[in-house]
Amino acid sequence: MTGTVDEKAAQTAQSEVDATSGFNEKKSPYGNLTTLAQAAATEHAITPAQAVRTYWRAFAWCLFINMGALLWGYDSQVGGGLLSVSSFRRDFGSFIDQQYVLAASWQSAFNSISSVGGMAGAFSLGYISELFGRRGAVAVACFVSIVGILIQFLTPPHKNGMLLAGKLINGFSLGMYVSSAGSYCAEVSPLALRGITTASVNLWIDLGQFMSNGVIRGTGNRTDAYAYRLPFALQWIFPVILLVGLPFAPESPWWLVRKGRVDDARKVITRLGGPTIDADMQLQQIQDTIELEDTYAASARYIDCFRGVNLRRTIVAMMVFVLQQGAGVVFVLGFSTYFFELAGFADTNAFNLGIGVTAIGVVGNLLTFYTVNRLGRRFIFFWGMLACTTVLLLIGFISISDSQNARWTVAAFTIIYNFIYQTGIGPLGYVIFAEVSSAKLRSKTVALGIWVNSLCSMVVNIVVPYLVNPDEANLGGYVGFIFGGLAFAGTIWTWYFIPETKDRTVDELDVLFEEHVPARQFAAHNLFRSNSPSN
Repeated sequence: MTGTVDEKAAQTAQSEVDATSGFNEKKSPYGNLTTLAQAAATEHAITPAQAVRTYWRAFAWCLFINMGALLWGYDSQVGGGLLSVSSFRRDFGSFIDQQYVLAASWQSAFNSISSVGGMAGAFSLGYISELFGRRGAVAVACFVSIVGILIQFLTPPHKNGMLLAGKLINGFSLGMYVSSAGSYCAEVSPLALRGITTASVNLWIDLGQFMSNGVIRGTGNRTDAYAYRLPFALQWIFPVILLVGLPFAPESPWWLVRKGRVDDARKVITRLGGPTIDADMQLQQIQDTIELEDTYAASARYIDCFRGVNLRRTIVAMMVFVLQQGAGVVFVLGFSTYFFELAGFADTNAFNLGIGVTAIGVVGNLLTFYTVNRLGRRFIFFWGMLACTTVLLLIGFISISDSQNARWTVAAFTIIYNFIYQTGIGPLGYVIFAEVSSAKLRSKTVALGIWVNSLCSMVVNIVVPYLVNPDEANLGGYVGFIFGGLAFAGTIWTWYFIPETKDRTVDELDVLFEEHVPARQFAAHNLFRSNSPSN
């Protein structure tokens, strides 16, 4: 099979190289097009199934590094779950009117403090990752995470500040985990697997949420402190597993080349793809792409993310997460249990249904592994936004009626929404933000994307309860109109500004952005024709 792929790649490469005639004898402003065309043709010729067989090591290591994202999902869900645990309310709340109550202000701080830490962690990654490498950044995140979890586990009753400090420190590691995962997958995966491995970041987040719900379901009925300490302690499993495996994980060859460790990069490329691949050609592709990007910008600082064409790339990387929050994911999924209770389900059954909704999200993510390369990033994200807009507006209109049938319908639409979100804009956000950045600024662009994600998540988590809760605005399902309007605006923005990155190598994307190709034309634009000497 490998020989067939290589022959096809060679034939395709030759045709693309011929298309660049006139550039083979002199230095092109777009780099060494001969080498880049050959490398691109080789990558284009390999299907995802063939890539998994050839690059199974790269695929497996990407899934391993993405494990850190599970803790992001776990932490985001465990906070809301613990607020319903009676022993947690007893140990960290006040006794008012014959019951233990957690102050609303403290609840907001408890739910949002991890996002504050995540913002700091994501921002720091741009420096830590360049200094210690992608593996080193994950190792730093693991040590920070272990400390943060330990503080939460050891917090005595009524030491609320100490608990918040633990969540803040752990949040710092969570921002690093997710940012590192996106960068690592984009740099280690071959083109055919890049969409799948970057989408799996969201799959791990979903698995973390699913695990969190299950843990709370199993420990929440305890009457001692371990009702909430066990959910904290179980998080230790994953940084320990990562620390055990990291010494054996390959470093990003892109980072190694930038550090002048060319021989090490060649060894990593051979290790990831096996002896049948052309490691020298892939190494040359990395070197030529780095040289190409160096002609565009000499430095790689955060400020460079907002200069020239990199500004456009940075805006897209950040906006995919703004659009996720604007599409109402916190409103619909965060309050799914609330809608199930309105539909008449008992508290326990409503919580169990909430677990089921999370499981449906996992299935949706797995489906994305097939569609991301078949349908493309832009197509899925656009139609996902449009579908979420439709469901949000339907929830708003149906909520006008207070009948039991209307409540049942709203509850059903929360399930439908989750499936749509987790097959569309949920995983695709992590694909696009990792692919759209330049290799030179990837760690920083990805960090900025996660920073914005944390900021938006924090703001929405604070605002939405005031819109939904009966003792505040009490809008209930009418909030669907608000997020439906925001999602509609986001759908229009997506149409004009989200580019198609499917089947485009790093150097091809560099040229497309440098030529200011409109987002709607990324998929069809002929790079070699536009770069021919006659033009």
